Amino acid sequence: MKVDDLNFANMAGSRSSSDRSLRDALYQWEAWKDNVETGEPCWNKSVQERWNQPKGYITFSLTGGTHLHFSQVANAVLIAKQVKATLVLTDLGGKNAGEKRDFGDVYDVHKFMSSLNGTVNIAYHQPPELSAKKLPIARIPSVISEGYVTANIEPIFKRKGYLKIETYFPTPYMTKVDGMNNMNSVSCMVAFEALQLQAGLKEFIDSVLEKLHTLSQESHGRFIAVDWRAEMLGTKRCQGTTATEKKNCFSAQEIGQFLNKIGFEKNTTIYLTQDGWHNSLDALTNIFPNTYTKESLIPLDKARKFSDFTNVIDFYVCSQSDVFVPAFSKLFYSSVVGQRIALQKLQILDPAQATSADAKDYISSYISQKNHWAYSCFC
Repeated sequence: MKVDDLNFANMAGSRSSSDRSLRDALYQWEAWKDNVETGEPCWNKSVQERWNQPKGYITFSLTGGTHLHFSQVANAVLIAKQVKATLVLTDLGGKNAGEKRDFGDVYDVHKFMSSLNGTVNIAYHQPPELSAKKLPIARIPSVISEGYVTANIEPIFKRKGYLKIETYFPTPYMTKVDGMNNMNSVSCMVAFEALQLQAGLKEFIDSVLEKLHTLSQESHGRFIAVDWRAEMLGTKRCQGTTATEKKNCFSAQEIGQFLNKIGFEKNTTIYLTQDGWHNSLDALTNIFPNTYTKESLIPLDKARKFSDFTNVIDFYVCSQSDVFVPAFSKLFYSSVVGQRIALQKLQILDPAQATSADAKDYISSYISQKNHWAYSCFC
């Protein structure tokens, strides 16, 4: 459904005369799912291809937040598939330098291996013959093609028989790829089927979501997730914004003013990705007092247990909130959008897109123009 077809009546500034507030109108998107379906997965049959004896090994680095893992894993899977190697699961980088976590501490290993059965051979533990070797490293961009692998990866792999993949992220990296091919299909299957949270972590994040819904009774159990972090305000990207450039990052006060301007009411519940409280958040709570960070939602004993998973919590809460608002244009935003497209949660408002008081002007262009890579995954 085109954005113009959506029922945005009463969603502009005149809240006092509206029969339905902007908030309620936005939440009605739930009832429009049949009209905005992303379609069925395109990858189920297109990537199945067996071979009898894989040759050599592909391992990979899994670093940064959860929002980066999908591309890192997908690249490793599709390279291993093309060169007919065994994929070796890797440890994850911890919250602090030098820390490591097992792949299974975050992701469901059984689901991962069963989903990719017939697509690539997988080793959960590093084979002994690799332990003493210094693996050559190939640094690759986050989006690659079959031709890229043929030209840049296969020659190295054929010489050595083993290779470590490191993925870097040029921006933007989640824009739509024209057409579907076998390589894209592998990425789709990894992102939206194979790479799922392990049961204990998923149960914990579900409890955070349930608490947010409980706290949102005055807004029909619905809440907004805002990706806002104080440290981003000091980055070069934010400092470089000028009057002649499109504004691409917003203070806490500006986010509050934005949500108020387009019609959200004072009792709206807001979740922030900020770690801990920051003094500048007082300006937001003056407008929306029901504003929470994860620390205020998680019991102390659970906070200790899941202290290394703050990015995972933020990513999945933002992916499953009723409305998502990015305060910054960055990789976290585009990755969350991909998950929301798969979940058909298309209620994404980007304050960087306009200066009007009309909510429809702020619908993410990823959604209004269907130019996100995830749309290539659904037929």
